[in-house]
Amino acid sequence: MNSQNTGNRPTASTEKNSGMNSYPSGVPGDNEEPLMVHLLELRNRLAIVLIWLCLGILIAFPFSAKGMLIVWKEFINTDFYMTAYSPLEWTFARLKLCLVFALATSIPLLFYELYRFAGKGLYPHEKRFFLKVIPLSFLLFIFGTSIGYFIVLPVMFKYILFYSGDMATAQLSVQDTLSAVTTILSGFGIVFQLPLLVIFAVKMGLIEYETLKKQRILVYSVIMAISLFLSPDPTFIAQILVAFLLGILFEFSLLLIRLF
Repeated sequence: MNSQNTGNRPTASTEKNSGMNSYPSGVPGDNEEPLMVHLLELRNRLAIVLIWLCLGILIAFPFSAKGMLIVWKEFINTDFYMTAYSPLEWTFARLKLCLVFALATSIPLLFYELYRFAGKGLYPHEKRFFLKVIPLSFLLFIFGTSIGYFIVLPVMFKYILFYSGDMATAQLSVQDTLSAVTTILSGFGIVFQLPLLVIFAVKMGLIEYETLKKQRILVYSVIMAISLFLSPDPTFIAQILVAFLLGILFEFSLLLIRLF
């Protein structure tokens, strides 16, 4: 019995000569490889995501000027003119707006590349889970940016930014204004990936589902702290809105865990 087992597994000297552990792991077809090989593969896959991010910015750039005009007319009073305080401010503002489009297409690609990176070590049901996550990540990003566009931005510009319009004349910088817009849109798109992160944590065994359910008070306390940090608004309107959305996302995460 022992001789048979020894014959099916490479010896220690063979492993040293080959420079890697070639015996199979728990998943069929998965072999142990040196750490450097994994790091190089991870670097290459992240480079693909970065290249795709840059391509997304380049593709969206020709349409960014029209997009900036739409945003300006939608949320800002047309009586206020765009003001540029430096020669490159207009270009930088357009690039920041393009970043939102690039992130929307790059985040699902990031999950796909992570799936390809870890695919050999995944069981069939784990592979199915990853394939479900990729389109869900894109939908959550779009939903998050939609919340930011249709709810948060109107509140910020119409009820917070211009509430003192009768006392002072506002001169709005193009870059600063568009920077606030892109920060909110991309920020909400990324924050709406929270359900996927919670699911990952549970699937990887970093935290248990029952623990999340029992520690709701602690989770909501952390959510309030995060909302206060992310939304420094003296009126507390943005903080309440962000905390409310994060609470909904957390409960949505618990529901998705059951479905996945």
